[in-house]
Amino acid sequence: MHHYTLQTRFVTRQSKGNNLLNILTGLYNKIAYVHGCHLYIINQDAENGDHILVTELWDSPESHEKSQTLHDFQEALSQASPLLAVEPERKVLKAVAGKGLL
Repeated sequence: MHHYTLQTRFVTRQSKGNNLLNILTGLYNKIAYVHGCHLYIINQDAENGDHILVTELWDSPESHEKSQTLHDFQEALSQASPLLAVEPERKVLKAVAGKGLL
């Protein structure tokens, strides 16, 4: 089975990392239970709290795209945008092996 794996790196304005974490954690409670989402991990860089990485594993690109149409996603995006120092950097990855892959 093929999966759609993403890793997004957010860099916030100085001392805004925890604000972004609060927004993303609230969003997690909605996105993680959307059909097709197998993994949604929010990470904070241990050396720089203003760098946040989100790793996602989805059934397909379509499942991921559908999650971005949710009202909660759009609201979180509008709250997070002013906190960011630069545009998020998103990488599409190819999940090859790992515990939890179906």
